[in-house]
Amino acid sequence: MHDDSTTDLDREAGSGRPRRLRLALEASVIVALTLSLNLVGNGRVGLWDRDEPRYATCTREMLGRGDWVRPTFNGRPRYHKPVLIYWLMRGGMALGGDNPFGARLVSGLAGMAACLMVWRLGRSIGGSTVGFLASVALATTPIMVAESKLATTDATLALLVVSAQGALWALGKRDRVAYAVGFWVALGLAALLKGPVGPGLVAVSGLLSWWWGGPSAAWRRIRWRMGLVVFGAITLPWYLAVGVASRGEFFRFAVQTQLVQRISTGLEQHGGFPGYYAAVSLPMFAPWSALVPAALVMAWTRRKVDPASGFLLGWIVGPMVVLECVRTKLIHYYLPSYPGCALVVAWWLVEASRLGVAPAKWPLGRVGVKLVGVIAIGGTLAMILASAIVPGTLRAACLAMALVLGGGTLAARVALARGRTLRGAGTLVATWAGVMGLFVAWFLPNSEPFRLSRLVGETLATTSDRIGVRPAVMTYQEPGVIYALGRVATDVRGIDEMFAEVRQNGPVLVPLLPEEVDEVRHDPRFTWKPAGSVSGFNLNKGKRQTLAIAVVGASPSRVSVGEQSLVKASELPGHRLVAEPVGEPSPAVPAHRLSERGVVREPENRRDQGVDLSGFEQDPGRGQDHLLRAIDVVADRRAPDQ
Repeated sequence: MHDDSTTDLDREAGSGRPRRLRLALEASVIVALTLSLNLVGNGRVGLWDRDEPRYATCTREMLGRGDWVRPTFNGRPRYHKPVLIYWLMRGGMALGGDNPFGARLVSGLAGMAACLMVWRLGRSIGGSTVGFLASVALATTPIMVAESKLATTDATLALLVVSAQGALWALGKRDRVAYAVGFWVALGLAALLKGPVGPGLVAVSGLLSWWWGGPSAAWRRIRWRMGLVVFGAITLPWYLAVGVASRGEFFRFAVQTQLVQRISTGLEQHGGFPGYYAAVSLPMFAPWSALVPAALVMAWTRRKVDPASGFLLGWIVGPMVVLECVRTKLIHYYLPSYPGCALVVAWWLVEASRLGVAPAKWPLGRVGVKLVGVIAIGGTLAMILASAIVPGTLRAACLAMALVLGGGTLAARVALARGRTLRGAGTLVATWAGVMGLFVAWFLPNSEPFRLSRLVGETLATTSDRIGVRPAVMTYQEPGVIYALGRVATDVRGIDEMFAEVRQNGPVLVPLLPEEVDEVRHDPRFTWKPAGSVSGFNLNKGKRQTLAIAVVGASPSRVSVGEQSLVKASELPGHRLVAEPVGEPSPAVPAHRLSERGVVREPENRRDQGVDLSGFEQDPGRGQDHLLRAIDVVADRRAPDQ
């Protein structure tokens, strides 16, 4: 950051450096910072359940079918979102490969582009330093880093909303057709990405912005007739095509489930308390969230004389009010408004520096500076506590993050309190860039061995290929399993549906929870043959879990021998057979026991008592027949006693 004694424009005029060189330098810093945080480690970290694997698998399946219209997940239609994200992710996979890096490439680039748009918009609102500070501040917040590293729609939606807002601001200053076209293109793409969400957020922001003194001339210059034609040309072809292809099911699902239920209920248990977005923003938009209230007070006092104040107030407050009224609450819903928060905070800090008034002396400024200290202490303690909970390989990363976060944020708090405003802001940027860098380059890659869904999917894939039994999922069916499996898995819901499936179509290789193992083993309708077990961390449950991988079929009494490919000998009365495990554990994970790593463990009892079943591993088809003959022998030996 620059010295606090002169204005932003003074620095540009007095520096002696060409303006273009300065612009190129600032843009290069923003690009380098954002791409480092957004892309580093993406190829070493599997997709996070549940949304990432859903988007990536839909893209993979559409690509495999050569389909540009109907998204599917695990072979079934998925109408939760429109199609643009899948088209974009196809491009990302073409460049980066069909892997986590390729799936996330679109979000990483969108996050970078959004920060560049904030930089440009900030320069127009408050000068060079406002734009640069707002951009790098946004780039280093936890919410922006997280969403830019996830293969989902949110970073791209943030880019499109920022683009639409930037076009509106430009139209307010100058009437140009290009700005109007850019506005409608951004709005159309947002509608093709996430339905009415993007246009709705822009509309409510614009309404409050106009009410509070924003650039009202923009709404007279957006060329409604031309704009609606552009909007329709972008959105209508696909919406009509998917309506025909799905026979209207897409629209029924979009309206009834995605719109009505999301507004009226806490869909998928994503409810929230009143004030959810303000409260959760404190850690997710840290450390700048501490300074937002004081910056909003400044904007409010200037709204009647400065259009930028009303513009930013509408952008920040409007979406929050609307989202608070929606029963389903998730913090990334508010992501498109965080660029406005970054702009208003940067503007306030630069104004405080220009006027020579310490941030603590502004209304709510003292509270904001103290909150920066609270974030420093709270974040440090959270990291230290995490180091005591996480496995050993992650503890050093937690302690390093605690050291950087605590020391840097407290130093920034001292600078802000003493009136060294831009120095304090620069320290915050550097500190949180360091914390986020440690998180994405050290912590996340080292957490990969504990990811249960990936281990399950890879184990199903390798074991299924080896023994020739088709994979299935029952209760544990995280989307990450399907993505790691790389193919469609039979989907059964409950024990009765499992029986109907294996009776009709033969045995399946399925991951089972401990309670399901007991249920299957004691149900006379089923046969059971263990193929191993997988242990890891279930992120959505917040705990470690162990799943059995087993071949489950229908018992001989329930299906003819011609239909049955595998039988559990131990279920027969008077048996002396012990089931042999199917093949070796997956080579994707070390086949040994470790207390702190997710592992695939071999079941015990590798040989039966009196009957050789080794042919099953060498030739699954011949081995299954051999197993059936062995069972017949045991049954014949038992017959005289019955």
